[in-house]
Amino acid sequence: MEIQQTFYKNSSKRVSSATVLGILLLIYYCTSRFLSEIYFYLCYFVMTGKITLQYSVLREYFTENKDVVNSTVFQMTADISITLTAITVTLLVARLAFKTTVWSYLKPDKARTKVGFKWLGPCFVFNMLASTVISFFTSFLNSVGVSVPTADFSIKQPSTFAVFMQFAYVAVLAPLFEEIVYRGLIIKLLSARSKSAAVLVSALAFGLMHGNIPQAASAFATGLIYAIIALRCGSIVPTVLIHSFNNLIVNSPELLGALGFKNYHTAISIIEICVALFGFFVWFTDYKFIFRYDDTPQTEEKKAAFKKVLTNPVLLIYFCVLIFVIFYRIFKANS
Repeated sequence: MEIQQTFYKNSSKRVSSATVLGILLLIYYCTSRFLSEIYFYLCYFVMTGKITLQYSVLREYFTENKDVVNSTVFQMTADISITLTAITVTLLVARLAFKTTVWSYLKPDKARTKVGFKWLGPCFVFNMLASTVISFFTSFLNSVGVSVPTADFSIKQPSTFAVFMQFAYVAVLAPLFEEIVYRGLIIKLLSARSKSAAVLVSALAFGLMHGNIPQAASAFATGLIYAIIALRCGSIVPTVLIHSFNNLIVNSPELLGALGFKNYHTAISIIEICVALFGFFVWFTDYKFIFRYDDTPQTEEKKAAFKKVLTNPVLLIYFCVLIFVIFYRIFKANS
């Protein structure tokens, strides 16, 4: 036991927190991509009762069964199972290899949660403003012949179960999973060195991981606020709630439409206006909550720590991978 403790102690001295974070984020990303491929092989076995390792056979089968692959139930089942497994693997590696956990950020605090949750309005406003700005940019690119891929949240082959699956992932599980990784893990590892770096890295990773420009822009904008809220509250509980509510508002037209509801657009618009007005009120009356997330003096040591985190080779590799994916998808959409 003493040898093991000494090993971890020496390892923590040799490996910086930024490097550890970069390794964990790459593990999370690579595990997700690997499981995405494995998922189709497993589905082929379940649907046909046969085992194949030939990609050509797999591709031919699912090309002939596009309706199944494109259905919301199939996609949401894939997203839930893949993300849950990837995050479990990442957290296990963090615990076993680097003695790092995020459980402290999952503890709710009634007072802090209340303070953090009131920033739902400003986060919603930031999201809408960023989405509006980027929509003009993407419209300009489309006008000059450059197609920009976007996320499709429409429910294919609508059913009660399909709506339930999309609701469960978009409004419950995705916010929890994403906050654990992009707020809890990042802030846990970086905030002790540089709170500013923790906020910026959190927002960048959260934005870029969406894989397309429209979502990346709005997610980066709200990610900055999410990170500050989690940092100041010492918990991701407020950001999970805000993230969940935001996703629910954005996806409510698809969810309600798939259930057969009519004339819901006016109600949704009224809710959005009320949330936005509340957001402006909170922003103008309590903006110091955001700007004073790091009220300690900016010493040369802190500036050096900020620079060292942002220039960490492993983190840079991770960001380059995410940026490459975005540009690859744009290239593929225009080829």
